[in-house]
Amino acid sequence: MLPDFASDVDTIAMAGASIYYLEVNLEFPEGNLSARNGPRLSGVERVRYANTEAILSEIYFNLYPNLPGYGGQMTVETVILDGHSIQPELVADNSALRVPLFQPLPPGYPVDITLTYTAIVPTHTDLGYNIFSASDNTVALAGFYPAIAAYDETGWNIEVPPPYGDATYLDTSLYRVDLTVPEQMVVAASGSLLESVSHADGTKTLSLASGPMRDFYMAARVDFEMVSETVDGTVVNSYYPPDLADGGKLALRYAADSLRVFNQRFGQYPYAEFDVVATPTTAGGVEYPGIVVVSQRIYGGSGGFFQHATAHEVAHQWWYGLVGNDQVDDPWLDESLTNYSAVVYWEEIEGPESAQEVMDVLFFGPYEQAKSQGQDRPVIGPVADFSEGEYGAFVYGKGPLFFNALRREVGDEIYFKIMQTYYDEYKYKIAQPDDLIEVIERVSGRNIEPLFETWLQNKIVP
Repeated sequence: MLPDFASDVDTIAMAGASIYYLEVNLEFPEGNLSARNGPRLSGVERVRYANTEAILSEIYFNLYPNLPGYGGQMTVETVILDGHSIQPELVADNSALRVPLFQPLPPGYPVDITLTYTAIVPTHTDLGYNIFSASDNTVALAGFYPAIAAYDETGWNIEVPPPYGDATYLDTSLYRVDLTVPEQMVVAASGSLLESVSHADGTKTLSLASGPMRDFYMAARVDFEMVSETVDGTVVNSYYPPDLADGGKLALRYAADSLRVFNQRFGQYPYAEFDVVATPTTAGGVEYPGIVVVSQRIYGGSGGFFQHATAHEVAHQWWYGLVGNDQVDDPWLDESLTNYSAVVYWEEIEGPESAQEVMDVLFFGPYEQAKSQGQDRPVIGPVADFSEGEYGAFVYGKGPLFFNALRREVGDEIYFKIMQTYYDEYKYKIAQPDDLIEVIERVSGRNIEPLFETWLQNKIVP
């Protein structure tokens, strides 16, 4: 954490955040580090879960690698609950683990759970965004550990999401990770590196720790190179394969400028480190707390979508990473806001004309094309309500136009005061759509129901 936010760790811990201690080994068949061979993970997870919800008789863990959009295989071998062995149950098409409790757990009481697990990292994935895989010499490890599911007024959130869109809906937690990898591997990860210890067998153990974060991500390859810059006290690192050095330096520039703009417009990024990593993801980019990935296939160009995708993923540090939401059931709340927030970056760095061009090409264009084909629909709704094409046109295209219309109506001063208030009040928490609407109306003093209905809730009548 940056010095001004160091106390957030204790505050979040005292408020009942889960605390994860992970010991993870990444092993390659016959010691061959080529990602084509498919590595294997083995891990021990110790987590203290403090119940901040209702009386609970069970706890659920998400096993993200078992989702169709991840394409891996995670097996939990043992579960120990407060020192006693428990027989868990696989549910939700094996993508979640139900851990029954010996007795009901009242709010305010903690429980200690230890799991041992293994996971097979696929060499490619036919569905999803290639985010849990070993491909093109890069190991990408999204969801590499069993993660306690979010509990809200609907109960435990363990539904199986489509292979497109984001799958995570998690509470803020604290992490300590000891990762053992071959000595040659260069690792980029959420949080910060505390120490690295080499072993006689040709491996090393990296000790990593995070501030309050919603999940933990890692990527690794033998030949990652890195360039860095410090922005407002935060060290920004760009990791890339050696043949993409020019793109890696551009990614650093885009990420550093984005962080600087969003610090000013939305509120200070609280962590001491931020990483942007080139990976073989089939998405334009994917967000994780403290680290984002951008598809290496776009590192060969400059400006354009490469620049926008990087700014978009950086904006997710505010909208999803710090201010959380249910990305499976309310994707517009982070994706639409994030995509419009990237326009703020374009305005500040490249000027209003470039920002308007981005809106024309990425927002109005896809939405108008959908309308010309007789397609229009509300932006509000779970990911599963959209086809993959609709998801792009409406959540990423039409949704940001709500925030553009809001800004035009209330003016820049009030608009950014709204965003800063939303960030301040819901940082490290989970926000619901009604929470954002309440902040907008309270800060602006306006009834925004007409804008909400026009751009988010109802179809537009031609």
